[in-house]
Amino acid sequence: MKKINFLFLILVFSVSCVQEKSKPVVVKKVTPPIEIKKKVEINDSITGYINPKLDLYSFKFITDTAHLELKKIKIYREGKLVQTINTSKMCENNQFSLIDWNFDGYKDISVIYNCGSGGCAYWIWNYSPKLKKFVYNSVLSEVLGLEMDSVSKYIIFHYRDGYAEEFADTSKYINNKLVFVKGLSQERWNDKDGNTWVKKTRTKVIHGIKRTSVDSMMILEMKK
Repeated sequence: MKKINFLFLILVFSVSCVQEKSKPVVVKKVTPPIEIKKKVEINDSITGYINPKLDLYSFKFITDTAHLELKKIKIYREGKLVQTINTSKMCENNQFSLIDWNFDGYKDISVIYNCGSGGCAYWIWNYSPKLKKFVYNSVLSEVLGLEMDSVSKYIIFHYRDGYAEEFADTSKYINNKLVFVKGLSQERWNDKDGNTWVKKTRTKVIHGIKRTSVDSMMILEMKK
């Protein structure tokens, strides 16, 4: 009897071992933490004289490459930090330059905001000799189609809306204020016969009074 019980125990133990060996092995999959790519800051610098009478200036443009966002501008005079402009403005292709937008003899900070078929828009900070620092120009900044006539010292707001419409307003800085000088708007259309017409509206300031003239003409007659 004892021998039978002993054989039975051996048989049970053998079966349990086989069952243990036949159980599937479960391996816990450890997922590594996702790495979030941090925004990288890059520095673009330009150096130059904003006026012959002033020292050498350097400008460091700190840009967030993830969003093409201009975060701040650090301004140095002869290597010494003299001004920091904290800003959060979108810019295209990181194009920075020094341009005298108000024709006062001092170059201003100019950053291209964007460009398209209607022209370019800029972020502009004018240098103030009185304050000895750069001040944001809210009148010229973010205006699509901003142009400059450096010979006549005109600021032109030029915008084209495809083939049909085009506008050009010309202003000039007088006593540090932008004053309207003249304007031109042009419209094109086709009549029911297929003829192409153009209408030009000219506005000009004469002795402090705005004078407007309108001309319409056919520029292309449809052949019958």
